[in-house]
Amino acid sequence: MIALAAGEGNIINPDFSLVVILVLFALFVFLLNRILFRPISRVLDKREALTEGATAEARAAAVQYHARLSEYETSIRSARAEGYRKLEQQRSAGLEQRRGLIERVKGETSAEIEQAKSSIARQTSEALAALEAESRQLAGRISRTVLGRELGGGAD
Repeated sequence: MIALAAGEGNIINPDFSLVVILVLFALFVFLLNRILFRPISRVLDKREALTEGATAEARAAAVQYHARLSEYETSIRSARAEGYRKLEQQRSAGLEQRRGLIERVKGETSAEIEQAKSSIARQTSEALAALEAESRQLAGRISRTVLGRELGGGAD
């Protein structure tokens, strides 16, 4: 500012060195762009593409995983339901078989009981007939022994 006040003129004198500096600046921008910025930009773009690709692959793998997990759980549920259904069928068949066996045994037992009852009734009537015959004989002997004679009694 002092120089301006003294009237010496302009501090910045555009001369040939300004042109050289501008050319060097343009040359450095071109070279740095060519040597440094473009390769770095390519590497960063590749890295971003790989990252995006890996992220997309991870998302696809997660979707596939969830789909397979869902299929697996569905198949587990259906297999478990099928197992329970078969178990219930076997249990029902076993109960039905047991019920049939019980009914058959009840029938056989009832038949045996009826047979035993008829046998007991027959044996009872035979025993009564035998006792009656024996009691008549005994009565006849007693009367002969006591009275000394045969009773010619009537029929009861």
